[in-house]
Amino acid sequence: MGIISRLQHPNIIQFYGVTKSDTKLEDEVALNEVKYSLVLEYANGGTLESYLRDNAETFKWENQLRFAKEIADAISWCHNKEIIHGDLHSKNILIHQIQPNQHAIKLADFGRSFIQGSKEFTKAYGVVPYMDPKIFESQLYNLTKKSDIYSLGVLLWQLTSCSSPFGFAEIEDDHAKIISLQLDILKGERENPVPHTNRKFVEVFQKCWQLEPDERSDIHEVISELKSIDSVDPENNIVSNNFYSKESEVTEKLENEDSDLPNCEDCDIHSDRYQL
Repeated sequence: MGIISRLQHPNIIQFYGVTKSDTKLEDEVALNEVKYSLVLEYANGGTLESYLRDNAETFKWENQLRFAKEIADAISWCHNKEIIHGDLHSKNILIHQIQPNQHAIKLADFGRSFIQGSKEFTKAYGVVPYMDPKIFESQLYNLTKKSDIYSLGVLLWQLTSCSSPFGFAEIEDDHAKIISLQLDILKGERENPVPHTNRKFVEVFQKCWQLEPDERSDIHEVISELKSIDSVDPENNIVSNNFYSKESEVTEKLENEDSDLPNCEDCDIHSDRYQL
């Protein structure tokens, strides 16, 4: 509760306090225990995942870019306070409808968050497509701000596709396919840019999801680059066919390289843990 009580940003779900339950379960009476609940800001638009799925046909570029900026602003506020979210994905971002055609991002679920440097190692936990791949290489890995940046890159791609990355929603209960996906990601496989996506926007999320943390942008660079993008999406910023060809060549080269996936039997990788 220490971290969530410190969060004060228009794009982060607000903490109002703690309430004591009026009723007790039988075992709680026996143990003389009382149940407490967090009182949080209400976001009436559901999760980002469901919003994108339900509005895929009408989700315009200008709104994609605005959502991207709001998510980045929320992460920036956290990183400036040395807070690492540690569990960024589209079910942990909520949507609040302000007016009929106006929605705001609300970053939520700080249950896995921590202050940078306060944890020696972090157990692999999360929704695989959004997780920092470095944790697949070694169970003794410290999540950092750059881990959040990797997740942000996947989220930015998802804003343009309105789809689950790597079709994860369809394989989330298949452990063998999840392990295979981990291996593919370690080899460098990433989602292809959606046709007609703004070129600069593509460059932003591709810098975010680099395998090596030092090669990823920091949040201030992401915000600066997003601010430089025209929400009108001028024609000369649209991704060309040559751009896709180059991406395919890089992916094919990486797929031909050998890579060993460490034992991840202890990884907590099921997305149903994240239902809000």
